[in-house]
Amino acid sequence: MIFKLILGLWLVCLASFPAWAEPVDEARKPVDKLNETLIQAMKGADKLGYQGRYKLIGPVVRDTFEFEAVSQIALGSHWKKLDKAQKTAFMEKLIDLSVATYAAQFNGYGGESFVFDSSQDLKNGKLLLRYNFTAPKEKPIKFEYIVGELNGQWQIINIIVDGISDLALKKAQYTSVIDREGFDSLLNKLSQKITDYSHNNAAPAKPGKPG
Repeated sequence: MIFKLILGLWLVCLASFPAWAEPVDEARKPVDKLNETLIQAMKGADKLGYQGRYKLIGPVVRDTFEFEAVSQIALGSHWKKLDKAQKTAFMEKLIDLSVATYAAQFNGYGGESFVFDSSQDLKNGKLLLRYNFTAPKEKPIKFEYIVGELNGQWQIINIIVDGISDLALKKAQYTSVIDREGFDSLLNKLSQKITDYSHNNAAPAKPGKPG
């Protein structure tokens, strides 16, 4: 009887464990894929160069972020005023900027790694995933990823670095430019920033703080 009871409890625990673990495990996949690619780019930074890092990181950024959701949040009420072509143009520019930022800033390796810390349930089925970006003899940088599931695929919506929300910064900057100068001016400014990253990538940059 005791053996059957223990076996029964073990089977119950085994059966229930995937239901608890699977959402977090699945939600971590895009974050881990992105982080592993960034470390790969850092390790091969000199050999790859800026363009090589850009090519390596580009497909992964496209696959792991939900750029339509990011774009809507970043532009706030302006998003609804754009036509389809403008929305597509903005999303493509935002993708290019994201890739360029990573390629420029993750430009050297000194033993850094991303270490998963914990997860937290958010509203509307989203999850907050906490990681530490560690480097020898340096204080860890806290990375928090907000991820959501769309059509069965988890993707990144926002990254918060040491308490600073990348998406909140983008929204404040982008909506301000549109209010003052218009949508076309915003696209031009984003294009210029991408060009600047390409031209100035040789300058030292501290990895781990996407802009």
